[in-house]
Amino acid sequence: MRVSDRRRSVPMMSNGWAGERRTGASDGVRAAPPPTAPRSVAARIRTTAWTVGAAALSLFCTIMTAGLAGFAHTPGWNVAAGCVLNLAAGVALIWRHQHPWRVLALAVAGPLFFATDATAALIALFAVAAAVRDRRLVVSAGAVWIACGVSLTYDAVRRRDYSVLTIGSARPRDGQVPEWNLPLWLPWVVATVLVVVVVGLALLRRARSDLVQAETVLDVRTRESEAMRHQMLRADERARIARDMHDTLAATLSRISLTAGGLQVNSGDGPERVANTASLIQRTAHDGLDELRRIVGVLRAGDGAATAGMDRGLDSIGDLLTAGRAVGVRVTHLTDLAPGQVGPLTGSISYRVVREAVTNAQRHAPGAPVLVAVRGGPDDGLSVEVRNSLPGAAEDTGIVGTGTGLRGLREQATEVGGSFCAERVGDEFVVTCLLPFFS
Repeated sequence: MRVSDRRRSVPMMSNGWAGERRTGASDGVRAAPPPTAPRSVAARIRTTAWTVGAAALSLFCTIMTAGLAGFAHTPGWNVAAGCVLNLAAGVALIWRHQHPWRVLALAVAGPLFFATDATAALIALFAVAAAVRDRRLVVSAGAVWIACGVSLTYDAVRRRDYSVLTIGSARPRDGQVPEWNLPLWLPWVVATVLVVVVVGLALLRRARSDLVQAETVLDVRTRESEAMRHQMLRADERARIARDMHDTLAATLSRISLTAGGLQVNSGDGPERVANTASLIQRTAHDGLDELRRIVGVLRAGDGAATAGMDRGLDSIGDLLTAGRAVGVRVTHLTDLAPGQVGPLTGSISYRVVREAVTNAQRHAPGAPVLVAVRGGPDDGLSVEVRNSLPGAAEDTGIVGTGTGLRGLREQATEVGGSFCAERVGDEFVVTCLLPFFS
């Protein structure tokens, strides 16, 4: 058979006795998965060498056994029949991976019924043991064990000079050569050792192959898991960015709308008051644009949305409330903390909570007093509380909220190990947020 044909029909492992591996799906043996990459020239040469070596070993042992049997006056028809069957089995070893059961049956037939060796049967058993682990392996090993035992029993009853078990043994310089008269249990012990060694080597080879395959599958699964984790992280970053942009736009546009509405209602005020209100609208719009640019900059830099807006913390709450007072919000600010005392993430979330709560109070309860209290310490954490009265007949500002801002704040607080609550308590609406102090 040509080497090119062997590459297509006999996929083998790169090492191990006769390059055994699991194939032969046509005989009920689970075939090994196809290789993921073309084999190298060295691997092809190694595979061909194992196959040629296995066939050559079987043919050599067959010819040697036939010669010894002939010298021992074994009937010629017996020697010829066994030799023909074993020669056919030696050639059939080339296809032991594609048709392991048929090759094994042919290899067992010779030594089981005629005076020949069981080398081909042992090689075929190696191929079967490398392919299956169920009861079929036990049956195959039993058949080869019987074939080896019968073959070695034939060998044991020959004269010592023509027996494989005793050939080359020590003999006296002069005198008659003694007969050994080997016990009949010895061939079966040798057959047992041979079968156990062959099956053990095959199972060891298969275990190594399975381990390599499992490691390959584990590497693939690990890479897939890493890819999925990165996708989830990117999706989470996009959600954070969308939330930040929503909060920024909603708060900015709400302040602009409410300020413009107040300007429309008080259009009769003096020019100076109108100019101040217009300037406030302009500053609010510029602040919103600056925050959006900051968020987009973080997105382009790839640093994640978690850091977006962190430069606004407790020190920015005062400016936020000052801007609210300029448009008519009656807000009181209570705090016992200085800027820089809390962690950057805690300060950022605190600023967002105050901004969202004051904007909602301005939107849903215009003119109602608002109390902002920011307190805490390293042991108890940071507490942000915003209260505003709910008048019985609130003015309709024409702005409808979606509630996503409060949900986003609750998610942010939960992510850092804090809590968030926004609910109506009596005739007040209370927003409470508890955060770790140094987060």
